Amino acid sequence: MIAIILAGGKSRRLCRRKDGGEDKEKALVRIAEHGQGYRNRRRLRLLDIAVESVRASKAEDFFVAITKNTPMTDEYCKHANYKTIETPGEGYHEDLWCLLRDYPEFVSIACDIPFLGSEHINAIIDAYLSRTPRVSVTAAVSVDILPRNLTLTLMLTPGQGHTREFEYAGKRLLACGINAVTNSKDSRPLIFDDPLLALNINTRADLRLTRRMMHARVYKRYKRW
Repeated sequence: MIAIILAGGKSRRLCRRKDGGEDKEKALVRIAEHGQGYRNRRRLRLLDIAVESVRASKAEDFFVAITKNTPMTDEYCKHANYKTIETPGEGYHEDLWCLLRDYPEFVSIACDIPFLGSEHINAIIDAYLSRTPRVSVTAAVSVDILPRNLTLTLMLTPGQGHTREFEYAGKRLLACGINAVTNSKDSRPLIFDDPLLALNINTRADLRLTRRMMHARVYKRYKRW
C-alpha cells in the first residue's frame, strides 16, 4: 500500500507575514533543533518528518502531493528526490477524489503532523488490511484524553469553517490527518491513545507550542499531557 503526503495547501494562517506577504509554505517550515527534540529530530521541516516516518513504515512507496499553491515545496521535493504528484489544489476532498482516480487505495498523510511516527502509519495499514470488505480508515484521538486548555484549539480547523471533531459509537473523536483512503462509502475510525498525534500545525501558535513540546525537558513533562 502506498502513502501520499498531502503538501499542497495554502496555509495562510501559518505562513503569512505581518506585511501581508507570504513566507515559507507549510510543508517547508522547520520544527526541531538537532539533539533537543522529540526523538532527537534535527532542524527538520514538516515535510521531512512525514517522509522519515513513511520511509520507516510498511508503506511500499510514497509520493508528495503538491499543487499550484506550493511551488517552493515542488522545488524542494525535486532537490530531495521526493516523487511528486500534482493535484488541482481546489480543496482537501476534491484533491483526494483526484488521487483516487489513479490510486484506488492509499494512505493519505497531512504534512503538518509533527509527532507522526511510523507506528501510526503501520497501524492504519494493518487496520485497513484486516477488514473484509475493505473500508476507509481514519486515525483519531478521543477528545477525553486531550488537555482541557488545548481541546478547543485542536478541534478548530482554521479557514475551513468546521472542526476536526466527529462522533462515533457515542464517543467524541478528533481526526488526526492520517487515513486509509478508498472509494468505499463506509469509513471506520482507528482510535489512538496518543494525544500528541492530535496536534496539527495550522497557526504560528501551534508552531510555538510544538517547538516547546519538542524540547526534551518539555516533552518529558507533557508526554502524557
